Order: sequence, then structure tokens, then C-alpha cells
Amino acid sequence: MAFVRLLLPVCVAAILAGCAAQGRGTQVGEVGFNPRYEREIAAERAAQHYYDYTAPKAGATIRSNPAGALVEWYNDEGVWVAVGNTPTSDVTIEATGKPELFRVSAPGFLPQVRWVAVTPSSERAVVDFELDRELPSDRFFLGR
Repeated sequence: MAFVRLLLPVCVAAILAGCAAQGRGTQVGEVGFNPRYEREIAAERAAQHYYDYTAPKAGATIRSNPAGALVEWYNDEGVWVAVGNTPTSDVTIEATGKPELFRVSAPGFLPQVRWVAVTPSSERAVVDFELDRELPSDRFFLGR
């Protein structure tokens, strides 16, 4: 019995020392850690931060004939986003020469799509859209 009392603390100390000596190469929660994906995410965040806080911006005013047409912007996700009606107040776009795609449409008129780009040296852009009327429905020719 005295031997067990002496051996028990020694075994417990050896087990605890052995567990503490084991190193862990990865952190908790890194199951399936993909360093390439993490680098891509970090690069995307850096680009977004640059665009939000560092890239020069400029204002653009979009006008149309007729006034009151809907102005839409084609975003990076491939979705048309409504910006407002013409004439718009300043629409903020990147002033690095990167073109932005805008669409102007009104009922009874053919929509127009146009690229708008602003350089850092310019302060603002004024873009005019001249919309053409649609043909009346009695003017369509439907063949046999």
C-alpha cells in the first residue's frame, strides 16, 4: 500500500508533464484550413479597403431627355442597382479610369446602356442620355 501511495503521485506528475510537452501545430477551429483560400480572402479585403478608403472618387451627374428616367448601375455581383431618377444628384464613382456601366430607361422609350469613366484629374462627370421613342404597337410587322 505504501508503494501505491508513492507511485500514484509520480505517475500523475509524469502524465501531466507528458501532456504539457505535446505541441499543437494548428489552432483550434482550423479544421480544413486552406491557406490559398485565406490568401484570396485577405487580398479581397485589402482591395475592398483600398477602394473604400484610398481610391480617389468623383461625382457624376446623369441627365436624360426625357427627364425622370430610371438610372441603374451594374455592380460587381452582376446586378442592376437603381440609383435614382434623372437628373441625378451626384453619383459617387471610382476616379481611377475604371469604367462603370449605367442604364437609363423610361416607359415608352428604348433603354440606353453606357460606360462612364472618370479620371483622377477630373472632379465630376456630366453624362447626357438621349432616349429614343419605342415604335407604337400598330407599327410592328409580324411575318407569317
